[in-house]
Amino acid sequence: MRTSPYRAMAFRRDARRLTVSAPNGELAVWDTSDPERPRRAGRLRLGRGIVAAAWNPAVEDMLATASIDGTGAVWRLRDDRPPQLFVSWAALPDRPRHVGWVAGGSWVYVMTGDGRTSVWDVGSGACVGLADLSGGRPVLAAHYRGDEVVIVTESGWARAWHPKRRPGEWVRLTGKPVSACTWSSTLLVAAGVDGQATCFDADFRSVQALRVARERPRALACSEDGRLVASCGDTWAVAVDRSGTVRWETTLNTMSVRSIDIAGDLIAVCGPQPRPTLLALTTGAELAV
Repeated sequence: MRTSPYRAMAFRRDARRLTVSAPNGELAVWDTSDPERPRRAGRLRLGRGIVAAAWNPAVEDMLATASIDGTGAVWRLRDDRPPQLFVSWAALPDRPRHVGWVAGGSWVYVMTGDGRTSVWDVGSGACVGLADLSGGRPVLAAHYRGDEVVIVTESGWARAWHPKRRPGEWVRLTGKPVSACTWSSTLLVAAGVDGQATCFDADFRSVQALRVARERPRALACSEDGRLVASCGDTWAVAVDRSGTVRWETTLNTMSVRSIDIAGDLIAVCGPQPRPTLLALTTGAELAV
């Protein structure tokens, strides 16, 4: 997600843990098992500060992070124990912007904002691949598709890369700049500055158009089944279903919201402060401030 101040926020799939970066470089871990009373459950720091985080899609207590100095790391965050650094490595010589998992959660990619990427095997510690994926185009978002890393640029292009092969061909998603995008298990949703969005399948084919907001969305999140897309701006959040129907709109007490994520039946939003705000997925009701 873009715009400043950037907040690395990652919601675990079971909605019981949420990580949010702080201005001092720490990554705060929140216990959200009681969404009306979230509490601090730990804090992580590595290198010159953590700027991106992503939960493993297969092992729920493993978290990948990337730090300002280019350090990549994997942590074990068991619910009943203090956070444990599992492994770390010098992933990139420059500041990363994105981190994530590929190959079923056995490889980790670390990427700069202009697409320079390294992929590492967590088990062996070996570098699986290195590539410049965007040719200098600013990367808005990165994700995975099986064993491939997928990027979406701010100018509306997408590209997939298997770390053991050459980067794939560029795909033109839209002729307009992309303000925010998100993924579900089956969809990529890319929204423009006017709040109009397009849904794409795994092969980057357009399958549906939606209006996700009345104005420029700062960030998007999609439910795992792809049935609901939520977006946020400075002081608002809205959710629409796949028919384009607005399910709810809410004004947020949190100011300057920059990040949004969905897990289970909860939505987390975050602004300049590391403390998250939690919303009910079905109603948008604010559960904790």
